[in-house]
Amino acid sequence: MEKSRILIVEDDPFLKKLYADLLAVESYTIETAVEGEEALRKIKEGGWDLILLDIVLPKLDGFQIIQRLQSDPPSKQNKKIVFLTNLERETDVQQAKKLGIEYLIKSDLTPENFLKHIRTFLEPKQSFPS
Repeated sequence: MEKSRILIVEDDPFLKKLYADLLAVESYTIETAVEGEEALRKIKEGGWDLILLDIVLPKLDGFQIIQRLQSDPPSKQNKKIVFLTNLERETDVQQAKKLGIEYLIKSDLTPENFLKHIRTFLEPKQSFPS
């Protein structure tokens, strides 16, 4: 079975390494980006099973990245994008929902909880006959 490809977009070096290390132990294929323009380029390449996207980033923030992707989608589809952020303001949560992006708060996640969420995001969606 092919390993899931995950892009971690995180400018905090400690958190980027923590997430990458946790996911590498689970045998996922990991790439990282540390600022918005680099992230946008990698996301536009497409083919990601999961993108963990920080909102507060240098150059382009996560909201701007999503807006650009919506107006100019990648040629190769990405399966899932999730905001992974410390922002907990209701306006940010509402903006994420408006953009159709799920939202995880970094400070709420233990390593075990983080991996549990990742596995859930990567599970194939069940379809049932009607």
